[in-house]
Amino acid sequence: MHCKMKYGIIQPTYALTNNSGVMVQCKMWAEGLRKLGHEVLLINFWDKNEWKSFDAIIVVSFSLGLRILIKDLFKNNANLVMAPIIDPSIPAWRYKFYCKWWGNQKYLGLTSRFHDLWLSKDWFKLWLVRSEEERHYTNYCLERSQKIIKKVPLHFRIPPIEEMPLKENFCFHASRLASTNKNVPRLIEAAKKYGFNLKLAGYLHGVLEKNWLETLIGDAENIEYVGEVSEKELWNLYKHAKVFALPSLQEGVGMVALEAAAYGCEIVLTNYGAPKEYYGGRAILVNPMNVDEIGEAIMTAMNRGYAQPELMYYMNENYSEKACCQLLDKYIQEAISLK
Repeated sequence: MHCKMKYGIIQPTYALTNNSGVMVQCKMWAEGLRKLGHEVLLINFWDKNEWKSFDAIIVVSFSLGLRILIKDLFKNNANLVMAPIIDPSIPAWRYKFYCKWWGNQKYLGLTSRFHDLWLSKDWFKLWLVRSEEERHYTNYCLERSQKIIKKVPLHFRIPPIEEMPLKENFCFHASRLASTNKNVPRLIEAAKKYGFNLKLAGYLHGVLEKNWLETLIGDAENIEYVGEVSEKELWNLYKHAKVFALPSLQEGVGMVALEAAAYGCEIVLTNYGAPKEYYGGRAILVNPMNVDEIGEAIMTAMNRGYAQPELMYYMNENYSEKACCQLLDKYIQEAISLK
């Protein structure tokens, strides 16, 4: 399909920073769809929005009050698409309980963001997921048909490179460092125990988090916090790092690891959840609770290598902006063309 479309993207949750994972995904999709020739608006509710003018409206993530927003939105535009961004840390049966039963809006006025997602589910023509794990949760927990669930992998947002860059012997990690799910304390413990050079980048909220990280690092000379880096500084770190480690306790996709892989880093990755789907066996998987597994995997990748440069070529072929956004566009146009 080659029709020029007008898409709107809504992000209904709050964020203290504009570079949170969900915000970044919205901006990436907007930019990728624009490059395909479409008009895309990141919707601001302070503006006057002509809802009927959009060919489709994509809602990315979910929040409390979603049932009201979507019900009213549907009255103005029936071409609604949901990308729920389900990053589960609990079993599917419990997630379904939270969605279907953790609230009684009709009779008691009780609800939650999960139950509001459940109450909104019938208004969406299409559900977009980033992994097979997210597909399962959408199908089972929200009782959505597989016919209206489409997988659009998350693409990396950095300019692709064709030649393997020169590498230095250090492991890199970038994230919201103090977030419990990022598992930074165990990564630091592994660096102290095994002696590999570790560079950490990411935003820290206030003095307490800065003190927390300084205490974790202590007097270890092989561990360096490089701060909150610019986009170009981040790309440079990807290019020079021999290994990128993401031993998360919970992770949806792990965009930073995708980008690092595309710039030639060996990847040491959590064996929890969906991120491993993206690598086709080309990442070293570890139990994120086990410091020794993390440390030994990083040392193996550092000293012997694992999947590069094949992994870099694999990333460029499968997770480029153009490939993923063409898929996104195709699925949306197919869904809204159905009567």
